[in-house]
Amino acid sequence: MPAQSTARVMHPLIATDRIEGTLVCRLDGSQLGTIERLMVNKISGQVAYAVVKCLDHSAVRKMRFPVRWDGLQYDRRRGAYVVDLTAEEIRRAPAGDGGFDWGDRHDAAHIRPYRQASFWRSSY
Repeated sequence: MPAQSTARVMHPLIATDRIEGTLVCRLDGSQLGTIERLMVNKISGQVAYAVVKCLDHSAVRKMRFPVRWDGLQYDRRRGAYVVDLTAEEIRRAPAGDGGFDWGDRHDAAHIRPYRQASFWRSSY
């Protein structure tokens, strides 16, 4: 029987349920919130954006906001995703507080700046 290794295997894939709940910080280390869900193109499988649930929604006046997936960088040291966003950019982002359907194409125009440019090409 082969001996089992306790070393962690590093690979580029991760299950979405392991991403949900991960902390999101600004470059300066201030905590914005946690990833609540990922929005995935069901045809191409490409992740478009993450919906971030705010930790302190009074600071940005919203409970949830989208962040481009390619704008998030995972920081192993922090165990968190890091994004370069100002409070003003977050305030201008669409809020998911009043029944906003993150997957509804009628609402898609509001999130275009917050998802990858190529995302919708493979879904129409």
